[in-house]
Amino acid sequence: MITMNNTQDFTLQVNHSYPVSRERVFNAWTNSEELAKWWGPEGYTTTIEEMNVEVDGKYKFSMHSPDGHTHVLTGQYVEIVPNEKLVFTWKWENGEIEFPTTKVTIDFVKQGDATEVVVTHSDLPSEEAAKNHNFGWTSSLEVNLKQFFV
Repeated sequence: MITMNNTQDFTLQVNHSYPVSRERVFNAWTNSEELAKWWGPEGYTTTIEEMNVEVDGKYKFSMHSPDGHTHVLTGQYVEIVPNEKLVFTWKWENGEIEFPTTKVTIDFVKQGDATEVVVTHSDLPSEEAAKNHNFGWTSSLEVNLKQFFV
């Protein structure tokens, strides 16, 4: 779901459930070796350049697309509640157009023996950016992360 807060502030929310514990899902997001196995849209591979999962800790991921392009993502962890929530900034470091710093909140919701992941990506600068990120998040959650837990 994409929500327009004003003409330059869009929020995207996507979710998916997995038949594993919150601890297992949270670890997939906070352990660099695990994250590198599933992060990014389908067909992408990711190199973790830096990943310091603590408040004010930084991360830097290089996402490699199937067509050979590399997309560099950087940010900083803002809030960490083990097995419940991750909040971090999101900034694309490449491209000709300056992309603003946005915010991502990941909620890990216990559903019996399963876990629902709710991704809220806010402060997106345009509807086009929200749609592009919707594709990326949906593919990551519904394909890559789902396959990671199989």
